[in-house]
Amino acid sequence: MPQKPKIGIMQGRLSEMYENKIQSFPSQSWKEEFKIASNCGLEIIEWIFDEIQPNPILSDEGIIEINQLMEKNNISINAICADYFMTKKLFNESKSELEKNIETMKKLIIQANKLEISMIEIPLVDSSSLKNDENKNGIINNFKKILPFAEKNNVTIVLETDFNPSDFKEFLMGFNHPCVMANYDSGNSASLGYNSGEELTKLKKWIKNVHVKDRKFKDTTVPFGMGDTNFDLFFSSLSKINYSGDLIIQGARYKDKEITPEKTCKIYQEFIKQNVDKHYI
Repeated sequence: MPQKPKIGIMQGRLSEMYENKIQSFPSQSWKEEFKIASNCGLEIIEWIFDEIQPNPILSDEGIIEINQLMEKNNISINAICADYFMTKKLFNESKSELEKNIETMKKLIIQANKLEISMIEIPLVDSSSLKNDENKNGIINNFKKILPFAEKNNVTIVLETDFNPSDFKEFLMGFNHPCVMANYDSGNSASLGYNSGEELTKLKKWIKNVHVKDRKFKDTTVPFGMGDTNFDLFFSSLSKINYSGDLIIQGARYKDKEITPEKTCKIYQEFIKQNVDKHYI
């Protein structure tokens, strides 16, 4: 029987929506989220680094405070979801902008190492989608300035794209580096109309982190079970490839305000647990 994955949650999902954004750094409540996560029985939070600044993860004072909260609440941070690079891209930018963005990435790698965070996720979707070979080759070349730095600091860069599984596999092989892996998102896959069984089988060598989400086909994120994600196929495929990494809750908030973020977390946590118990046998 494969080892069962641990369940964690994306930062911000334990707070109310900020400025009508599904996902953003919870600048007003990030400290409280550690306690809420602990109350929910979770052990993992995935940190968000986006354009909401200042983000405490960039300062040494912030690192000290984050470490204290992790220790006090028995919570670890498995990864940094660097949505920042969806607009401050690591490709297709002017030379000066690109240099600034690469320096920000290097700083984030250093800070991740201080917190013993082993992964930084770069979403290459939506506004940062790789539209052509020039974009693909650009990011592969620019990563040559980043990957030795990541390796030195024991940080893996996990990429998420909107490629079909064959193209994503070819793209990952283009880096030819042990510090480049993949993040898999069940909801984004459903939105694109992909088959999670085919994706997980083809990409199993690279999948390092998994976001659990539900989305409608070519549409937005919805609560678990209300979209087009085939959860039976998704969880059974994870089991077949012996995935034992983390499962990060990234589900939509309920429109019913009586279902608080904490209650939503518990509902989603139980949903994932039941599916893991069903398929990891």
